[in-house]
Amino acid sequence: MQFWKFSTLAIAALLASVSLVTAADEPAIALADSAVLQLTAANFKETLEQNPLVLVEFFAPWCGHCKTLGPQFAQAADDLSVSLPKVKLGQVNCVEEEELCKKHEIRGYPTLKLARGPYQQPDEYDGPRDADGIVDYMQKMSQPPVNIVADVTSFIEKAKAEIKPFVVQVLPKAAHAASAALNETFGEIAHLQRRHRTHYSLEDDKAIKAFAKLTKADLSGDKAKYLLVHPGKLDDVRVFDSEDLTQELFAEWVSNAQVPDFGDINRDTYMVYMGSTLPLGYYFYNTAEERAAVEEFFAKKGKELRGKISFVGLDATQFGRHAEILNMDPEIVPLFAIQDNSNGRKYGVNQTEHPSPSTETIEAFIDQFLAGEAEAIVKSEPLPTPEDEDYDENVTKLVAHNYDGVLADESKNIIVEYFAPWCGHCKKLAPVWTELGAHYKDADDSVVVAKVDHTLNDVDVPHNIEGYPTIILYPAHGAKDPKTGLRLGVVYDKGRDLESFKEFIELTKVSDTEEVADAVEEDAPEAVEVDVEEHDEL
Repeated sequence: MQFWKFSTLAIAALLASVSLVTAADEPAIALADSAVLQLTAANFKETLEQNPLVLVEFFAPWCGHCKTLGPQFAQAADDLSVSLPKVKLGQVNCVEEEELCKKHEIRGYPTLKLARGPYQQPDEYDGPRDADGIVDYMQKMSQPPVNIVADVTSFIEKAKAEIKPFVVQVLPKAAHAASAALNETFGEIAHLQRRHRTHYSLEDDKAIKAFAKLTKADLSGDKAKYLLVHPGKLDDVRVFDSEDLTQELFAEWVSNAQVPDFGDINRDTYMVYMGSTLPLGYYFYNTAEERAAVEEFFAKKGKELRGKISFVGLDATQFGRHAEILNMDPEIVPLFAIQDNSNGRKYGVNQTEHPSPSTETIEAFIDQFLAGEAEAIVKSEPLPTPEDEDYDENVTKLVAHNYDGVLADESKNIIVEYFAPWCGHCKKLAPVWTELGAHYKDADDSVVVAKVDHTLNDVDVPHNIEGYPTIILYPAHGAKDPKTGLRLGVVYDKGRDLESFKEFIELTKVSDTEEVADAVEEDAPEAVEVDVEEHDEL
């Protein structure tokens, strides 16, 4: 279920635009006296051989986002040259080093990658893009994945100084032998997640007792425990309550546990909120006074409903347009809306009846949502008619109101173009798509050629849509997505000409009884990775 990804990308764009306008005149390339290394094809490998940890920025001098990042990147490099001189930051000018950038599959600017020597594939950097955030990130990446606590006094001081949520493994002496496998799993988790947070391990009973006193958490017993601690709230820890410690379960738990009871979405917290699988309740406000008036209410509800729903504030003076993504009117603020991240559906307090909803109204609405009684606000174009200006008798127009019904016909092989009206590639594809529809209308009525404006219709898509057009074929009698109940599809990644489309459809469709039987028995076909270079990105 991925139609909600449009909204996460949309707010990301809003967040980025706020900072972009303030740094348009800043240089993308670091000044000569900066600690940033200027990397080229001639010195790239040698630099990675000589430095164990290098964060590389691939940039273009004309790129606005690169200009925004440039001063922050340089400041981070200068700070690290003092605190961690073996940790380096480097830049590659992709205008001058085109082949080097192609080698590293750079598709947009800036792209940041973390390199650990010349013989490992660099990891994509997904951390903050300000100086303090970069420094914090690189400090974490330079440390061992798990920090074994030897000195409890020093650890408590570190815990009090943490500025981001961190994880603590509590491993009593009595559990050491029995928890060897758990300890190994925790080490693997810490290795994968250390870019996001610090991981500690308390393996001394005296240290555990001191930490229990500090956090007021029940750390008694002889079994391993895992805690997430929010900075400044050491007496309000979140406890992983499953005895089945796996990377998958722990990652999902952390993504939800790290969300504060009530906070704000901004550049620093955006990924925290977007990583959560819980429903997210948005409170849009215009002034600090409006936010302050509801802070105690939302903090209390957030604590009460942990694991069920999270709450976040959003400054409408900066990010009001995001209300449109939630199918709400951005001109009527304060407002409250909920987005269910499990299925992308949006729910909101009626703005006509409650133009500035009270906490009592919001609380009643939350209860209604959690009881499954709230009605989703579905964004949809009107149902198509032959009188419509864009009517095409050869291509089925899908909107939110008919989408599920069309895809529910399992006897049909349905190929859908997900497009945006502003997308240049989509406009170029339009006559070919009409021709494709006309062909199958005459040649094979088991094939339905359809399209949907993905920006105007809330529809379920069992694949990530990262650019337009995205084309997916849903084979007749295909396997189902267990979450949505809709057919899984096959993502098209070939040429955009008529013959290529026809060849793909003929190879992928299911048309007779024997094929249907085979399709039911087999697993669903895997989605093909979409080449975003051939798409207009969101």
